[in-house]
Amino acid sequence: MIFHDYYYINALTRIDFYFSSRIIELKKINLPVNEQFKLGSFLRCFFILLLLLIVTTNSVATEMSALAQSGNETQVWTDRENNMKILFTYSPENPVINTTTQLKFIADNLETGSHLKDLLAMVIIISNSSGHEKIFKFTNIAAPNGNFSLEYLFPELGVYQVITRITSINPLSIALASFKVIVTLETSSLNIVITGFVILVIFGGITYLVITIQKRLRLIKKG
Repeated sequence: MIFHDYYYINALTRIDFYFSSRIIELKKINLPVNEQFKLGSFLRCFFILLLLLIVTTNSVATEMSALAQSGNETQVWTDRENNMKILFTYSPENPVINTTTQLKFIADNLETGSHLKDLLAMVIIISNSSGHEKIFKFTNIAAPNGNFSLEYLFPELGVYQVITRITSINPLSIALASFKVIVTLETSSLNIVITGFVILVIFGGITYLVITIQKRLRLIKKG
């Protein structure tokens, strides 16, 4: 988040300098004490609101980035009844919507750690991101050496449930496992969008503040 912090600190420094110079100018102008108090309070409140906005957006970006990164740790499902351990991961680390993502599965013997042989698998991908449950199914996936992979295009942002059923022929057993995939905005795009939005709001707010103060001062001088 160094990219964010640099621009946030730079923006805050400029805002603080601007507000301090405005307050000094107000003291130089022969204004009633109550008018100085109103304008000074307005400046301070505006500065606090901008600071809250920056802190909030920065924390949101940090949480989303951490969530996406933590979601791609190797996930493990243990089935002691069938003496099976299923490992799951996906690539790329941060899946992007409508872009191919590879889902990888490995089925090991729980006791020995060796790959199971001659497996048949089925994978179901479930999403509730749009409020309606969507299901996509892969069937009859052969895994002669205990590992298999498939490709999928995630259509929307959100958290997807990936369920697999693995059937072992010798000995005969059926194991079910459930995993998750987190699809968020691409990290670089997220940084650009959030940073651009914050900078736009800050300088838009400063412009509005300058116009407001100038109008207020002109009205006061005329009065």
